[in-house]
Amino acid sequence: MKIGIVGGGSIGLLFAGYLGELFDVTLIVRRESQVNALLRNGVTIHKESTSITTIVQATTSMKAESDFNLVIVTVKEYDLSSIENELIEIGITLPILFVQNGIGHINWVKSLPHPNLVAASVEHGAMRVNDDTVRHLGEAKTNIALIRGEWGVVEEVAAKSIDTFPFLYKSDYEEMLLSKLFINVLINPLTALTGVTNGKLVDNPHFHRIQRELFHELLLLFPHMEGIISIEDVIGICHNTYLNRSSMLKDIETLRKTEIESILGVLLERAHEENHFVPIMNILYSLVKGIEREGLGG
Repeated sequence: MKIGIVGGGSIGLLFAGYLGELFDVTLIVRRESQVNALLRNGVTIHKESTSITTIVQATTSMKAESDFNLVIVTVKEYDLSSIENELIEIGITLPILFVQNGIGHINWVKSLPHPNLVAASVEHGAMRVNDDTVRHLGEAKTNIALIRGEWGVVEEVAAKSIDTFPFLYKSDYEEMLLSKLFINVLINPLTALTGVTNGKLVDNPHFHRIQRELFHELLLLFPHMEGIISIEDVIGICHNTYLNRSSMLKDIETLRKTEIESILGVLLERAHEENHFVPIMNILYSLVKGIEREGLGG
């Protein structure tokens, strides 16, 4: 089976490194310099005291490939529209697996002409070291759920990778993505603003109080999620990823654009439409946007 993975960030490299041991994997990235590094070195995954290196193919254009059996899209939500034409041109019969944070991209995904679309929610911790190397910080699983259509070749991928890179089927993609969104909202903006690791959020009573207030604001917007995810679930994740630095914190530190729009911006729009009072979300959003603007010189 031939798999195309769009995006050479931490998640794209992690997927390529593990799935490349089992399938013919091609990474589609933006820069020729990353293509050269991947073709020369493969993908290396560091996990605890071990390392694996997997040979992969790499290119800057999906158009150069026409025989993929599956495409996995790992770019951030704000980059999706830039690859829309390529996803259509490569063939609308091709199943696509989308790996993004938040829920703001779902309507865009549904607008695509492809009949078989799958959403994914990643629980692994990963940090990109360079163009061809990623550090696997927390071994977990990838949740997947159908947006529409049939599983098709995704079932083969899940079956063959069960021992090395497991996938877990979920019946409701909205609940799956919202569960991950709750976690992102309660961790990412706070760590980006405070500069602390995930575990410090629950150790520090002042930070943790804000987490609890945020959780209640989220339940105002999504009351049906009560009982599906709890604040105790988030506390457990913070403890299990105690030393991890969130992706938003790393974006702030490296002066990159954050995912604040797809994590909080879309929620503030919903709160406005439904007349909900969510002061903590508003403050965190404005602070992250302000810091992001200063860092990006805008």
